[in-house]
Amino acid sequence: METNRRTDTPPKPINLRRIVRDNHSQILALFHLYSGSPPDSRRAIVDEILHELASHLELEELLFREIRRWGPQGRKLVEDPEQEHDNLKAMVRQLQQFEGDDDQAIDEFCEDMMQSARALFMSEERDLLPLLDHSSDV
Repeated sequence: METNRRTDTPPKPINLRRIVRDNHSQILALFHLYSGSPPDSRRAIVDEILHELASHLELEELLFREIRRWGPQGRKLVEDPEQEHDNLKAMVRQLQQFEGDDDQAIDEFCEDMMQSARALFMSEERDLLPLLDHSSDV
């Protein structure tokens, strides 16, 4: 008869750095999928981009809140990324409210949004994510 063994090993710590980077890659891949898709299938991809981006921005806002707790230095570190987040969130809201059948306008907006997201993700990966290695708080 098999007995249930209980292991008292603690769960693996969450690798927030990996989660954030994976989200970045996934979101950028969705933008590329959008660019390569026929116009009649793009709306579903836009909806997925908006959902993933909104969830990702919420996750990073938690990260920013923790970094701000480090005091003046932490607040300074997240100042620019928070502003870029606000800009990207505004773009998400604009695209959610976009009405019409102007494929070219949507394409141009999505291209601008992708460029904004890419710039934000690059600065986060360069400037903020390495800080996670040095902090046990996040």
